[in-house]
Order: sequence, then C-alpha cells, then structure tokens
Amino acid sequence: MAQLPRPTSRRDFEIAVICALTLEADAVKTLFDHHWDDDGRSYDKAIGDSNAYSTGVIGRHNVVLAHMPAMGNSNSAAVATNCRTSFPNIKLAVLVGICGVAPFSPDGSEIILGDVIVSEGIIQYDFGRQFPDDFVRKNTLLDSLGRPNAEIRALLAKVKGVNDRK
Repeated sequence: MAQLPRPTSRRDFEIAVICALTLEADAVKTLFDHHWDDDGRSYDKAIGDSNAYSTGVIGRHNVVLAHMPAMGNSNSAAVATNCRTSFPNIKLAVLVGICGVAPFSPDGSEIILGDVIVSEGIIQYDFGRQFPDDFVRKNTLLDSLGRPNAEIRALLAKVKGVNDRK
C-alpha cells in the first residue's frame, strides 16, 4: 500500500484513539503503519490543551493517539474534549483499554485480557441516586449517553460480519 501524503495540519486527522495506560498506547502505536512524529515537526496542539499526542497512519487513515494522564471518567472526558479542540475534524474516537470491565459476554462466556469488545453503546454504571441503604442506577432511555450516529452504526454492522471480523 502506498503511503499517504503527510497531513498539512491537525484538520487532516479524522480518527482519534484514547489510551489511559502506557501499555495500551504502546500496543496502538505498534499498529501505526507510519509515524508522522518521526519525520518532520509535530502537529502541536491548541492553546490550553494539556494532552500529549502521537500521530500516525493506520491503513488509509491519519490517526491521532491521545495519551491520558491517568485513568478515570473525568480524565477521559477532559482528554476527549481537548483532543476535539486541537483536532477539530475528528469523526471517530476510540477508547482503548479495560474501560471499566465487561466480565461476561451476552452468551455468558468470560471476557479475558486480549479479547476485543465492540460496543454499540455506553452504560454509565456510576450514574444514579444514592439512598441511605441503596444505590439506584439510572438506566432509562432518557438517562443514556446517546447512540452513535448512522455512519458509526453502519460501520458496526459491517464489523459484525464474519469476513470483516477476521
């Protein structure tokens, strides 16, 4: 495959990958077909953005890897927001890592380290109301974080196919 031309600016990146752990970021960087940081000056970032980034190519896509300072919901929200500010044309952001754990698949089999989970939505398990003797999780449609747009849902439908999972 021919190498993509070097992006002219941060606006040429449409995919972001966010990693909380260095181990996860190292795994993602091994997938880069080319590292833009290795040839030429870096793409810098917006004023006030405290994130650290690595840039590269995976297949035919320019990808920005955002390194989180630590794990947690607030850190991931801040990193995603800053990334969108510095790379305004991001259309797809992927969070790589343990993501709060999903211990069992829908068929009941155990999910173990190295398994890949592709989700159609997000369940915010720590959102609810604390009562003196109980925690009631909010789980109605109005409480959800929303579903992906049609383009992402179409991509997920494609990934479910036998050939595309390989």
